[in-house]
Amino acid sequence: MEPPPPPPPPARNPFAATEAANRELDQARSVAARRSRSAPPATPSAPPPTPPQAAPPPAGPPRTVAGEMGQTRSGPVRFTGPPPAARRPGVDPASGQHPVVPQPPTVDPRLSSRPPAPPVADPRPPRRTAPVAPPPVPAPPPRRSQQLVPLPPAPPAPERPHRMPKPPRERDRTAAQELAITEIAGHTTFTPTSVTAWYRLPEVRWAFRPDPEREALISAIAEQYAGMAGYRLHLRRTTRPFPADEWARTVDRNTPRPLPPVPGAPSWADHLVAAQRHLHDVQHSEGQIYLGISFARRTLADTLGEKFGRLFGKGTRDAERHRIAKVTEQFDEVLGAFGVRARRATSHELEWLIFRSVALGMEPPELLSAVRDGHWEPGDVLAMTEQIERYRTPYGSTVKLVNRLTGEERHVAVLTVGRMEDLEIPERHEPWLHFHERAPWPMELSSRIDVLGPGEAFRNLEHRLRMIRSQQHDYDEHSMDAPPELERLAQRALVVGDEMTTGLATDAARVHGWHRLAVAADTRDECLERARKVIQMYNRDLRISLQHPKNQDWLAREFIPGEPVANTGYLRRMPVRLFAAALPQAASHVGDRRGDLIGRTAGTCRRPVFLDLHFPTEVRERSGLAVFVAEPGGGKSTLMGALGYLAARRGVQVTLLDPSGPLARLCEMPELKPYSKVLNLTGSEGGTLAPYALIPTPRREHWDPGPEAEREFHIAVSNARAERRMLVQDICSMLVPPQVAREASTARLLRHAARQVPAEETSTLEDVVACLRGQGEEGEELAALLMDTAEMPLAMLFFGSPPSDMLTDDALLTVITMAGLRLPDLKIEREYWSAEEALALPMLHTAHRLAVRRSYGGDIHRRKLVGLDEAHFMEGWRSGRSFLVRMARDSRKWNLAALVASQNPKDILGLDVQNLVSTVFVGRIAEDAEIAAEALRMLRVPRDVGYEQTLASLSEADTTEDSRLPYREFIMRDVDGRVQRVRADISYVPGLLDHLDTTPGGRQAAARPTDASPTATDPAQ
Repeated sequence: MEPPPPPPPPARNPFAATEAANRELDQARSVAARRSRSAPPATPSAPPPTPPQAAPPPAGPPRTVAGEMGQTRSGPVRFTGPPPAARRPGVDPASGQHPVVPQPPTVDPRLSSRPPAPPVADPRPPRRTAPVAPPPVPAPPPRRSQQLVPLPPAPPAPERPHRMPKPPRERDRTAAQELAITEIAGHTTFTPTSVTAWYRLPEVRWAFRPDPEREALISAIAEQYAGMAGYRLHLRRTTRPFPADEWARTVDRNTPRPLPPVPGAPSWADHLVAAQRHLHDVQHSEGQIYLGISFARRTLADTLGEKFGRLFGKGTRDAERHRIAKVTEQFDEVLGAFGVRARRATSHELEWLIFRSVALGMEPPELLSAVRDGHWEPGDVLAMTEQIERYRTPYGSTVKLVNRLTGEERHVAVLTVGRMEDLEIPERHEPWLHFHERAPWPMELSSRIDVLGPGEAFRNLEHRLRMIRSQQHDYDEHSMDAPPELERLAQRALVVGDEMTTGLATDAARVHGWHRLAVAADTRDECLERARKVIQMYNRDLRISLQHPKNQDWLAREFIPGEPVANTGYLRRMPVRLFAAALPQAASHVGDRRGDLIGRTAGTCRRPVFLDLHFPTEVRERSGLAVFVAEPGGGKSTLMGALGYLAARRGVQVTLLDPSGPLARLCEMPELKPYSKVLNLTGSEGGTLAPYALIPTPRREHWDPGPEAEREFHIAVSNARAERRMLVQDICSMLVPPQVAREASTARLLRHAARQVPAEETSTLEDVVACLRGQGEEGEELAALLMDTAEMPLAMLFFGSPPSDMLTDDALLTVITMAGLRLPDLKIEREYWSAEEALALPMLHTAHRLAVRRSYGGDIHRRKLVGLDEAHFMEGWRSGRSFLVRMARDSRKWNLAALVASQNPKDILGLDVQNLVSTVFVGRIAEDAEIAAEALRMLRVPRDVGYEQTLASLSEADTTEDSRLPYREFIMRDVDGRVQRVRADISYVPGLLDHLDTTPGGRQAAARPTDASPTATDPAQ
């Protein structure tokens, strides 16, 4: 074995120059980079500087360098990274010389035949790093022949950026929504599969409306529904408790000077609180109707787009919203016309609808959401169901709802419309989806319908006709007689098919749907009892079978917008016109929302009735004349006294003329006594009813400045003088015997005397008598007859001048009576009247003037009310007719509410003031059909269509009972032309009904505790 060869002598490093050149190149590049950041950019014409090139390595045999993985590589090597001195150990950092390199170990010849492995490429990109100084190694002494060149210092190594740790990935739970609705945007609601646009339907007048107008309304609604062919509609009718607090604030705001408080009597605030409590006890509610149209089915792209948008805090895509907006504009055009007159529902209204649908029949929250931006995100929809808990059983007859915040519990029973007969609307029947309003408790309504166009409806009809023919063929094959109802159904299908093919599009359209009613109560037994009464009411009056199905919880969820149909049973198929005639938006509103509470409607639904007698003059700018017509005992005097009391509580100057005297008891009430006055004409001083002084002279300050107003003022003064002359002539004709009054010379002499006497307020009847005495023998005789009448005690009221304080009375309530005066019967000739009855006519005539005289003497803008009873005595005289016409025309200018009561509507119609009447109350008229027809003419409702029987049924007593009727009913027509049946109810005012009771012995009967009902003695309810 040969010894190993000696190591070669140390040689000079051939890569020293290359390493130095590389370091210089790196240094130059770093300097250039710093200059490029600080200096302005170079112009494109200047070429970049060329870096110095390193000297090529000397030629020689290939050198073998050890690899990283124990493999070898050969050939010249050029370093592009840090200098080898920094990477290889044993290099002097000052001189760059290498120490003696030992020989590589002996390689096994058996392995030398293997080819060298290819170099392993680094997958990472090359990275420039700062040179790192190796640990100090002792260097050999340098040779003399080697020249030492100092190296520049290495640049400092840059600091590596600190990397933050990645946050943990958390998976939050999805919100557990109980509703199918995922989003609300404006008037649209979104579900994962559909979009529904919601509209609010206003209520329409139905009661006491002519049949042609009703039919036109139904036809218009049917055409609009037919235009929705191909869509599913959701019709919802809900109720909202009447806002009694809002009404009380409105009344208080419109009452600037209420009646001052009296110690020991209810104050103005107590009066309003009592009215609010009465409204809450009676449970008055208002109906709200919503119509939802599911018009767009969402595609997979829309659903995925919404889910992707939620990651960035967005909802539905803008493209989808733009498409929805175009479709809803078409619906706005169709539903906004005459008939439905729908408008877009607001987000606040949708919030209320969803809450009432989730909490059926429960008390609404005091405050809903305060945000009004119109958008509800999926996480916010949870707020609509968080408060309500549901308890149900698989076969339960009701659903128990519990408000977990307030503890309120309600039981709900859902009824569905089953088999029904053909209805004749409007000729015989009421709207069948509005009929439940007759019940004294509120209910919820939900109808899901599919509108079928002519083509689809005809295909459905052909399919059913083939089914009928197939059944008939089966009976024939088995030699059996087919049931006769099959042939009737077939003939009906043929008739309907002929109407669909030859008629209009409205006749061909059909509606398929499900109709539900929700009845709610505090207990389960009460809820089931109410449901039984509703079922009985529909079966008896409309021949509609209501069913109480299973799965009540599923059916109750149908009322919630967006929820699917729970049970497809009891599907009702009908023409679109019959569904339009259901008319759930039929209304029974009458009166205004800023007046006093006077009762409730008693027709197809129960709504509170408010009346402000100055609403026509102050808001509608019309006459303030209100007319009361009823037979004796109909309640017109009691209602007039109640309106006078309510007006006095609001600080209105009230003057009531009651010839019989019962209304004078109003002045005995504690809250009115310090501000009231009773004027009994039968015991008054002489001259109280002096005719010249009863007509006031117009005052210039009541007219605007200017020449035109000046001319109107002079015309008014002339009219007042002419009216005085007519009044004096009529009073003198009433005072003389009727045989003398009918002579032509009497009228001529009175007219001449009235012309000679100055028609001023200071003139008296004595001046007329003096003028007659100077007109010959006939004048002397007529003057003697007048003076003979003046000797009677009651006739002294017409002669002389009135007391100084008579026309300047400032009492808030004044009641003028003629206690003990016997009024004549106008059906009997005047020749057969007694002397007392003959004097009652001129007294009543001048008393009307006295009542109105107080209203014309004060501020023209102050609210005033005048109630005149027995107005039929004024119709037969020229001055009386002129007086009523003038009062009706001047009522708006003087802000005067005039209440005129009469037993016969002809007395009012004969005055030609029908177009000036703003409000009409018609009570019971049961005996004479002609008088009832005249009353309907005053109400402006159709005659000879059955409404005469309605007037006869007002305040109808039960013949099986011997107690008094505790209420009174009227047909009321307000200033806006709405007509409804009204039941007067003022029982919330303590003691008022006792003071207004005009029935003989009524106050004593009311004091006895024989009647359990608190309103048993109410003659005006």
